[in-house]
Amino acid sequence: MGLTSSGLLAVLTLVTAACLGGTVWMWPRAAGTGIRATAGRVLLLAGCQIAVLLTLLTAVNTYYLFYGSWRDLLSAAGGDSTRTPHPLPAASGAVAASQAVRKVRADLDPGAKGKHVAARDGQVEHLDVRGIRTGISAEAYVYLPPQYYQPAYAARRFPVVLLIAGYPAADRMVWIDKGHIPEDVGKAQAAGRIQPMIYVMMRPTVVEGWDTECADVPGGPQVETFFAQDVPEAVSGAYRTARTRAGWGLAGYSTGGFCAAKLLLLHSDRFSAAASMAGHFDALLDRTTRELYGGSKEIRRSNDLVWRLRNLPQPPVSVLVASADVGEKTFPSAQRFMAAARPPLVVDKLLLPTGGHNFKTFRKYIPPSIAWLSAHLRGE
Repeated sequence: MGLTSSGLLAVLTLVTAACLGGTVWMWPRAAGTGIRATAGRVLLLAGCQIAVLLTLLTAVNTYYLFYGSWRDLLSAAGGDSTRTPHPLPAASGAVAASQAVRKVRADLDPGAKGKHVAARDGQVEHLDVRGIRTGISAEAYVYLPPQYYQPAYAARRFPVVLLIAGYPAADRMVWIDKGHIPEDVGKAQAAGRIQPMIYVMMRPTVVEGWDTECADVPGGPQVETFFAQDVPEAVSGAYRTARTRAGWGLAGYSTGGFCAAKLLLLHSDRFSAAASMAGHFDALLDRTTRELYGGSKEIRRSNDLVWRLRNLPQPPVSVLVASADVGEKTFPSAQRFMAAARPPLVVDKLLLPTGGHNFKTFRKYIPPSIAWLSAHLRGE
């Protein structure tokens, strides 16, 4: 039973109810002034409190996805020694290009009445992406707009938005289940508010239990290269995508927001715009990241986006910073980033008056970020 599964939460809820009912039933029997009676009452109260606390923490974690699996939770409790990195194997030279394989079609709303028609409703496809340069394999969900299947658009090459979730994003369909990308995008396209685009929805986690911050880790997984080169190449090989950087953008929330901004700044030859939703802009190091930069100050500094803006030429790209004035822990970092921006880099901002670092707030950033990207990307 998964840590974020509804089944676990249901079991804990039943256990809590049983504890409360049992306490009410046993309390008269625990009356008295002796040591045994007192100890019995203490145990009853402690059991109820522990059950309530576990249920509450599980519910909060299920919604906010602080820990995506039992392994993540045990790793955080036991320290980094339980999560020794294993460098990924190099890709075989026999493979000519990064590939997107095992394409499986899925209806946008399997419970909806009526037959699903791609040319009317759009389509979500499940891909396994295999990187030639990095040896990394990861899954993606790709939303294709209805126009992709319509004869009038048969020669059209569509803009692409690469969506990167926050860490760990245990729900592999988080952009669909919680972000509601297909539904919201479909409605906005039907209303003419955004252009038809292809959305590639992914997690940043390529090694379970390790927040790599989309970095090329010395001696470890080359995650930056995977997202900047392998993924676009694989997606371009599978779909009719824009050929130039003008048609490629990124977006993400939390860690994914940092990844989106970093990939944009470091690979402006591939991407032209990115929306960072509640993302930080510093090169973090903590328990979940471990030592990403091989102990090198230079490598870590090159991954610090504020440092890059202050010390290096700024690329001709556009960034949307979506954050909140109050309650968002990454806002100070966002302020430093925006203050350091200079032309030709263009920074727009979407600021809420209040909002915590949680999916309830992230959800508010997604529709305007998609509209912003639509206005900044071009198909062919």
